[in-house]
Amino acid sequence: MKKSIMVSAFLIFLLTLIAGCNQVDKTNNESDEKAKSVFDDKDKEKATEMIKTLEVNLELFEKETNVAISKGDIDIVDNEVFTQKVDEMSEKLVVQPFLEKYPESLISKRGDLKVTYTPESSDDCTFGNCNYDSIAVPTLQVNEKEWETYKSDEFDITELVFSDVKISYPNKQDSESTSISFVKGESGDLYFSFNPIIKSLNFNLKELDNEFSSIKSDVPESEVDAEEDEFKQEVEELLSNYPKLQ
Repeated sequence: MKKSIMVSAFLIFLLTLIAGCNQVDKTNNESDEKAKSVFDDKDKEKATEMIKTLEVNLELFEKETNVAISKGDIDIVDNEVFTQKVDEMSEKLVVQPFLEKYPESLISKRGDLKVTYTPESSDDCTFGNCNYDSIAVPTLQVNEKEWETYKSDEFDITELVFSDVKISYPNKQDSESTSISFVKGESGDLYFSFNPIIKSLNFNLKELDNEFSSIKSDVPESEVDAEEDEFKQEVEELLSNYPKLQ
């Protein structure tokens, strides 16, 4: 009798465990399916097009700026003036044309979008002001076949992520691994959520989720709720710069 009860209890435990695992798998599958449903093939094509358009604008910016420097149209003696003029060129040749084609696709908390570039000089600039001969823009190599969608259950937003991206800086020999990601508004428009070339309001959903999850182990139990609430408020403030997202 006792043996029969033990066997029955074990079977109940086993069935409960299996049911729990199935429920977890079901939840994960539902989350994955929801993430995939946000972005379709047209979104991926548009995202790829946006990346390529930005690359073309950056090439033009580098070329036209260096022509202006060589002609003396940009002051190379005063570094502050030099930086200001180059930033104006990037606004004119990169940011504004891009926003004309993809309105509001670049979000900035400051309302001031800046392109990443490196001033170059044949002089030794170690001891102060330097006369720059040219500028160089980092280059990106994007593997368009390597992409994924990531759904944040905590913040109920999905990202389209190109995960295999290499960025090469003119003053560094080796390239660095990075990513480019997009979010989608309820209107269907795409917005960069992370782009290493444009200094804007960038974020990474997976990193935000990981940081939120780590709160339970990083702070005393009595402070967890307050820390989680504070973190959520910070993320909500960040996301408030974007339209309503899917």
